[in-house]
Amino acid sequence: MSLDTRIASTVPAIAKQDGSLPSQQVPPSLCSWDVPFFSACDLSRCFQRIGKDFSIVQLTPGALVGRFTVVQLQGMSLLRLTTNKVLLLTGERGKDTTSFCLEVTGNSDDHRVQCQPFQQFSLYGFKQNLQEAHFQLSAGSTSILAITSCHRFNTFLTRVGQEHLLDQLMLSNCVQLDQKLHQSLSNHLCQIFQNPPSTAQKSRLAVQTILVSILSCLQSNTKQFVPFELSARDQLVQEMVSWGITHSNTPLTLDQVCQQLFTSRRTLILGSKENFGCGPMELLRIIRLQQVHHLLRSEQARQRAELHQVCEVAEYFGFRSRGHFARAYQQQFEESPRTTLLKSVA
Repeated sequence: MSLDTRIASTVPAIAKQDGSLPSQQVPPSLCSWDVPFFSACDLSRCFQRIGKDFSIVQLTPGALVGRFTVVQLQGMSLLRLTTNKVLLLTGERGKDTTSFCLEVTGNSDDHRVQCQPFQQFSLYGFKQNLQEAHFQLSAGSTSILAITSCHRFNTFLTRVGQEHLLDQLMLSNCVQLDQKLHQSLSNHLCQIFQNPPSTAQKSRLAVQTILVSILSCLQSNTKQFVPFELSARDQLVQEMVSWGITHSNTPLTLDQVCQQLFTSRRTLILGSKENFGCGPMELLRIIRLQQVHHLLRSEQARQRAELHQVCEVAEYFGFRSRGHFARAYQQQFEESPRTTLLKSVA
């Protein structure tokens, strides 16, 4: 097995968000759980636990602290994600998957979905014909996601005589709500997190009430659907992130990266700064640091990759200068690489 193959099997590459939800009843031990996370790879494992894989990058420096809460219902998953740092999540969205998301604290300045910002009091993420998931969470935010199948939601709309809304769900990925309606949906979902249904019958009833609440938002006279338009530059930015994750052990110059992506320096720089507040080379460096962080936190992953020392891991991901690497790592994660390594074997 080549070194590249071993690395690929250990670094969480994100995702096949295959929206197919299990039809059988979820075991009680998995119906509701709540865990803290302290790294992007911790959060990736949380998503993997419910069958959703994402590549996750911590964009802002400092010690990451967050919380991940899940309530599994009959045909729907409710997720609540709190983070103190800006996070980027990307990967395949999956077939027959739709989600209805909202940020409930008001800290949504850095929120973006498919590279597009949105205003406060929005319901977003529901466009049904997207193949890729690409979203950014703000520092200090709490986001709630209701994930279900397109088929289930579309069948519900048809049964209640609201199939005309299907066109809007194909043309838009965000709807602007008034504060009262947004708060009502937020309160409804938060109540389910506080008191998860204890039986299959109550779970099915909870799903129905959630669907009705979402429908109320889509029908409201005060709502405003935002047309979805993915510009060529936004698409380029998503391709750059995916390329950076896949080729994190291939450090290149800016000109070489532009050649790989068939674009100009100016276009790539503008797109990166518009979306992430930094240039493309800085973003790719953060991605490589994230991959180093993952291996240093996992003794098992290092053994599979046959990379055992900090210098070996850093060099594999393109960091040639030990001093520059150590300073960059310390700045990004607020601890030295050696400290991370020692924690993994403690």
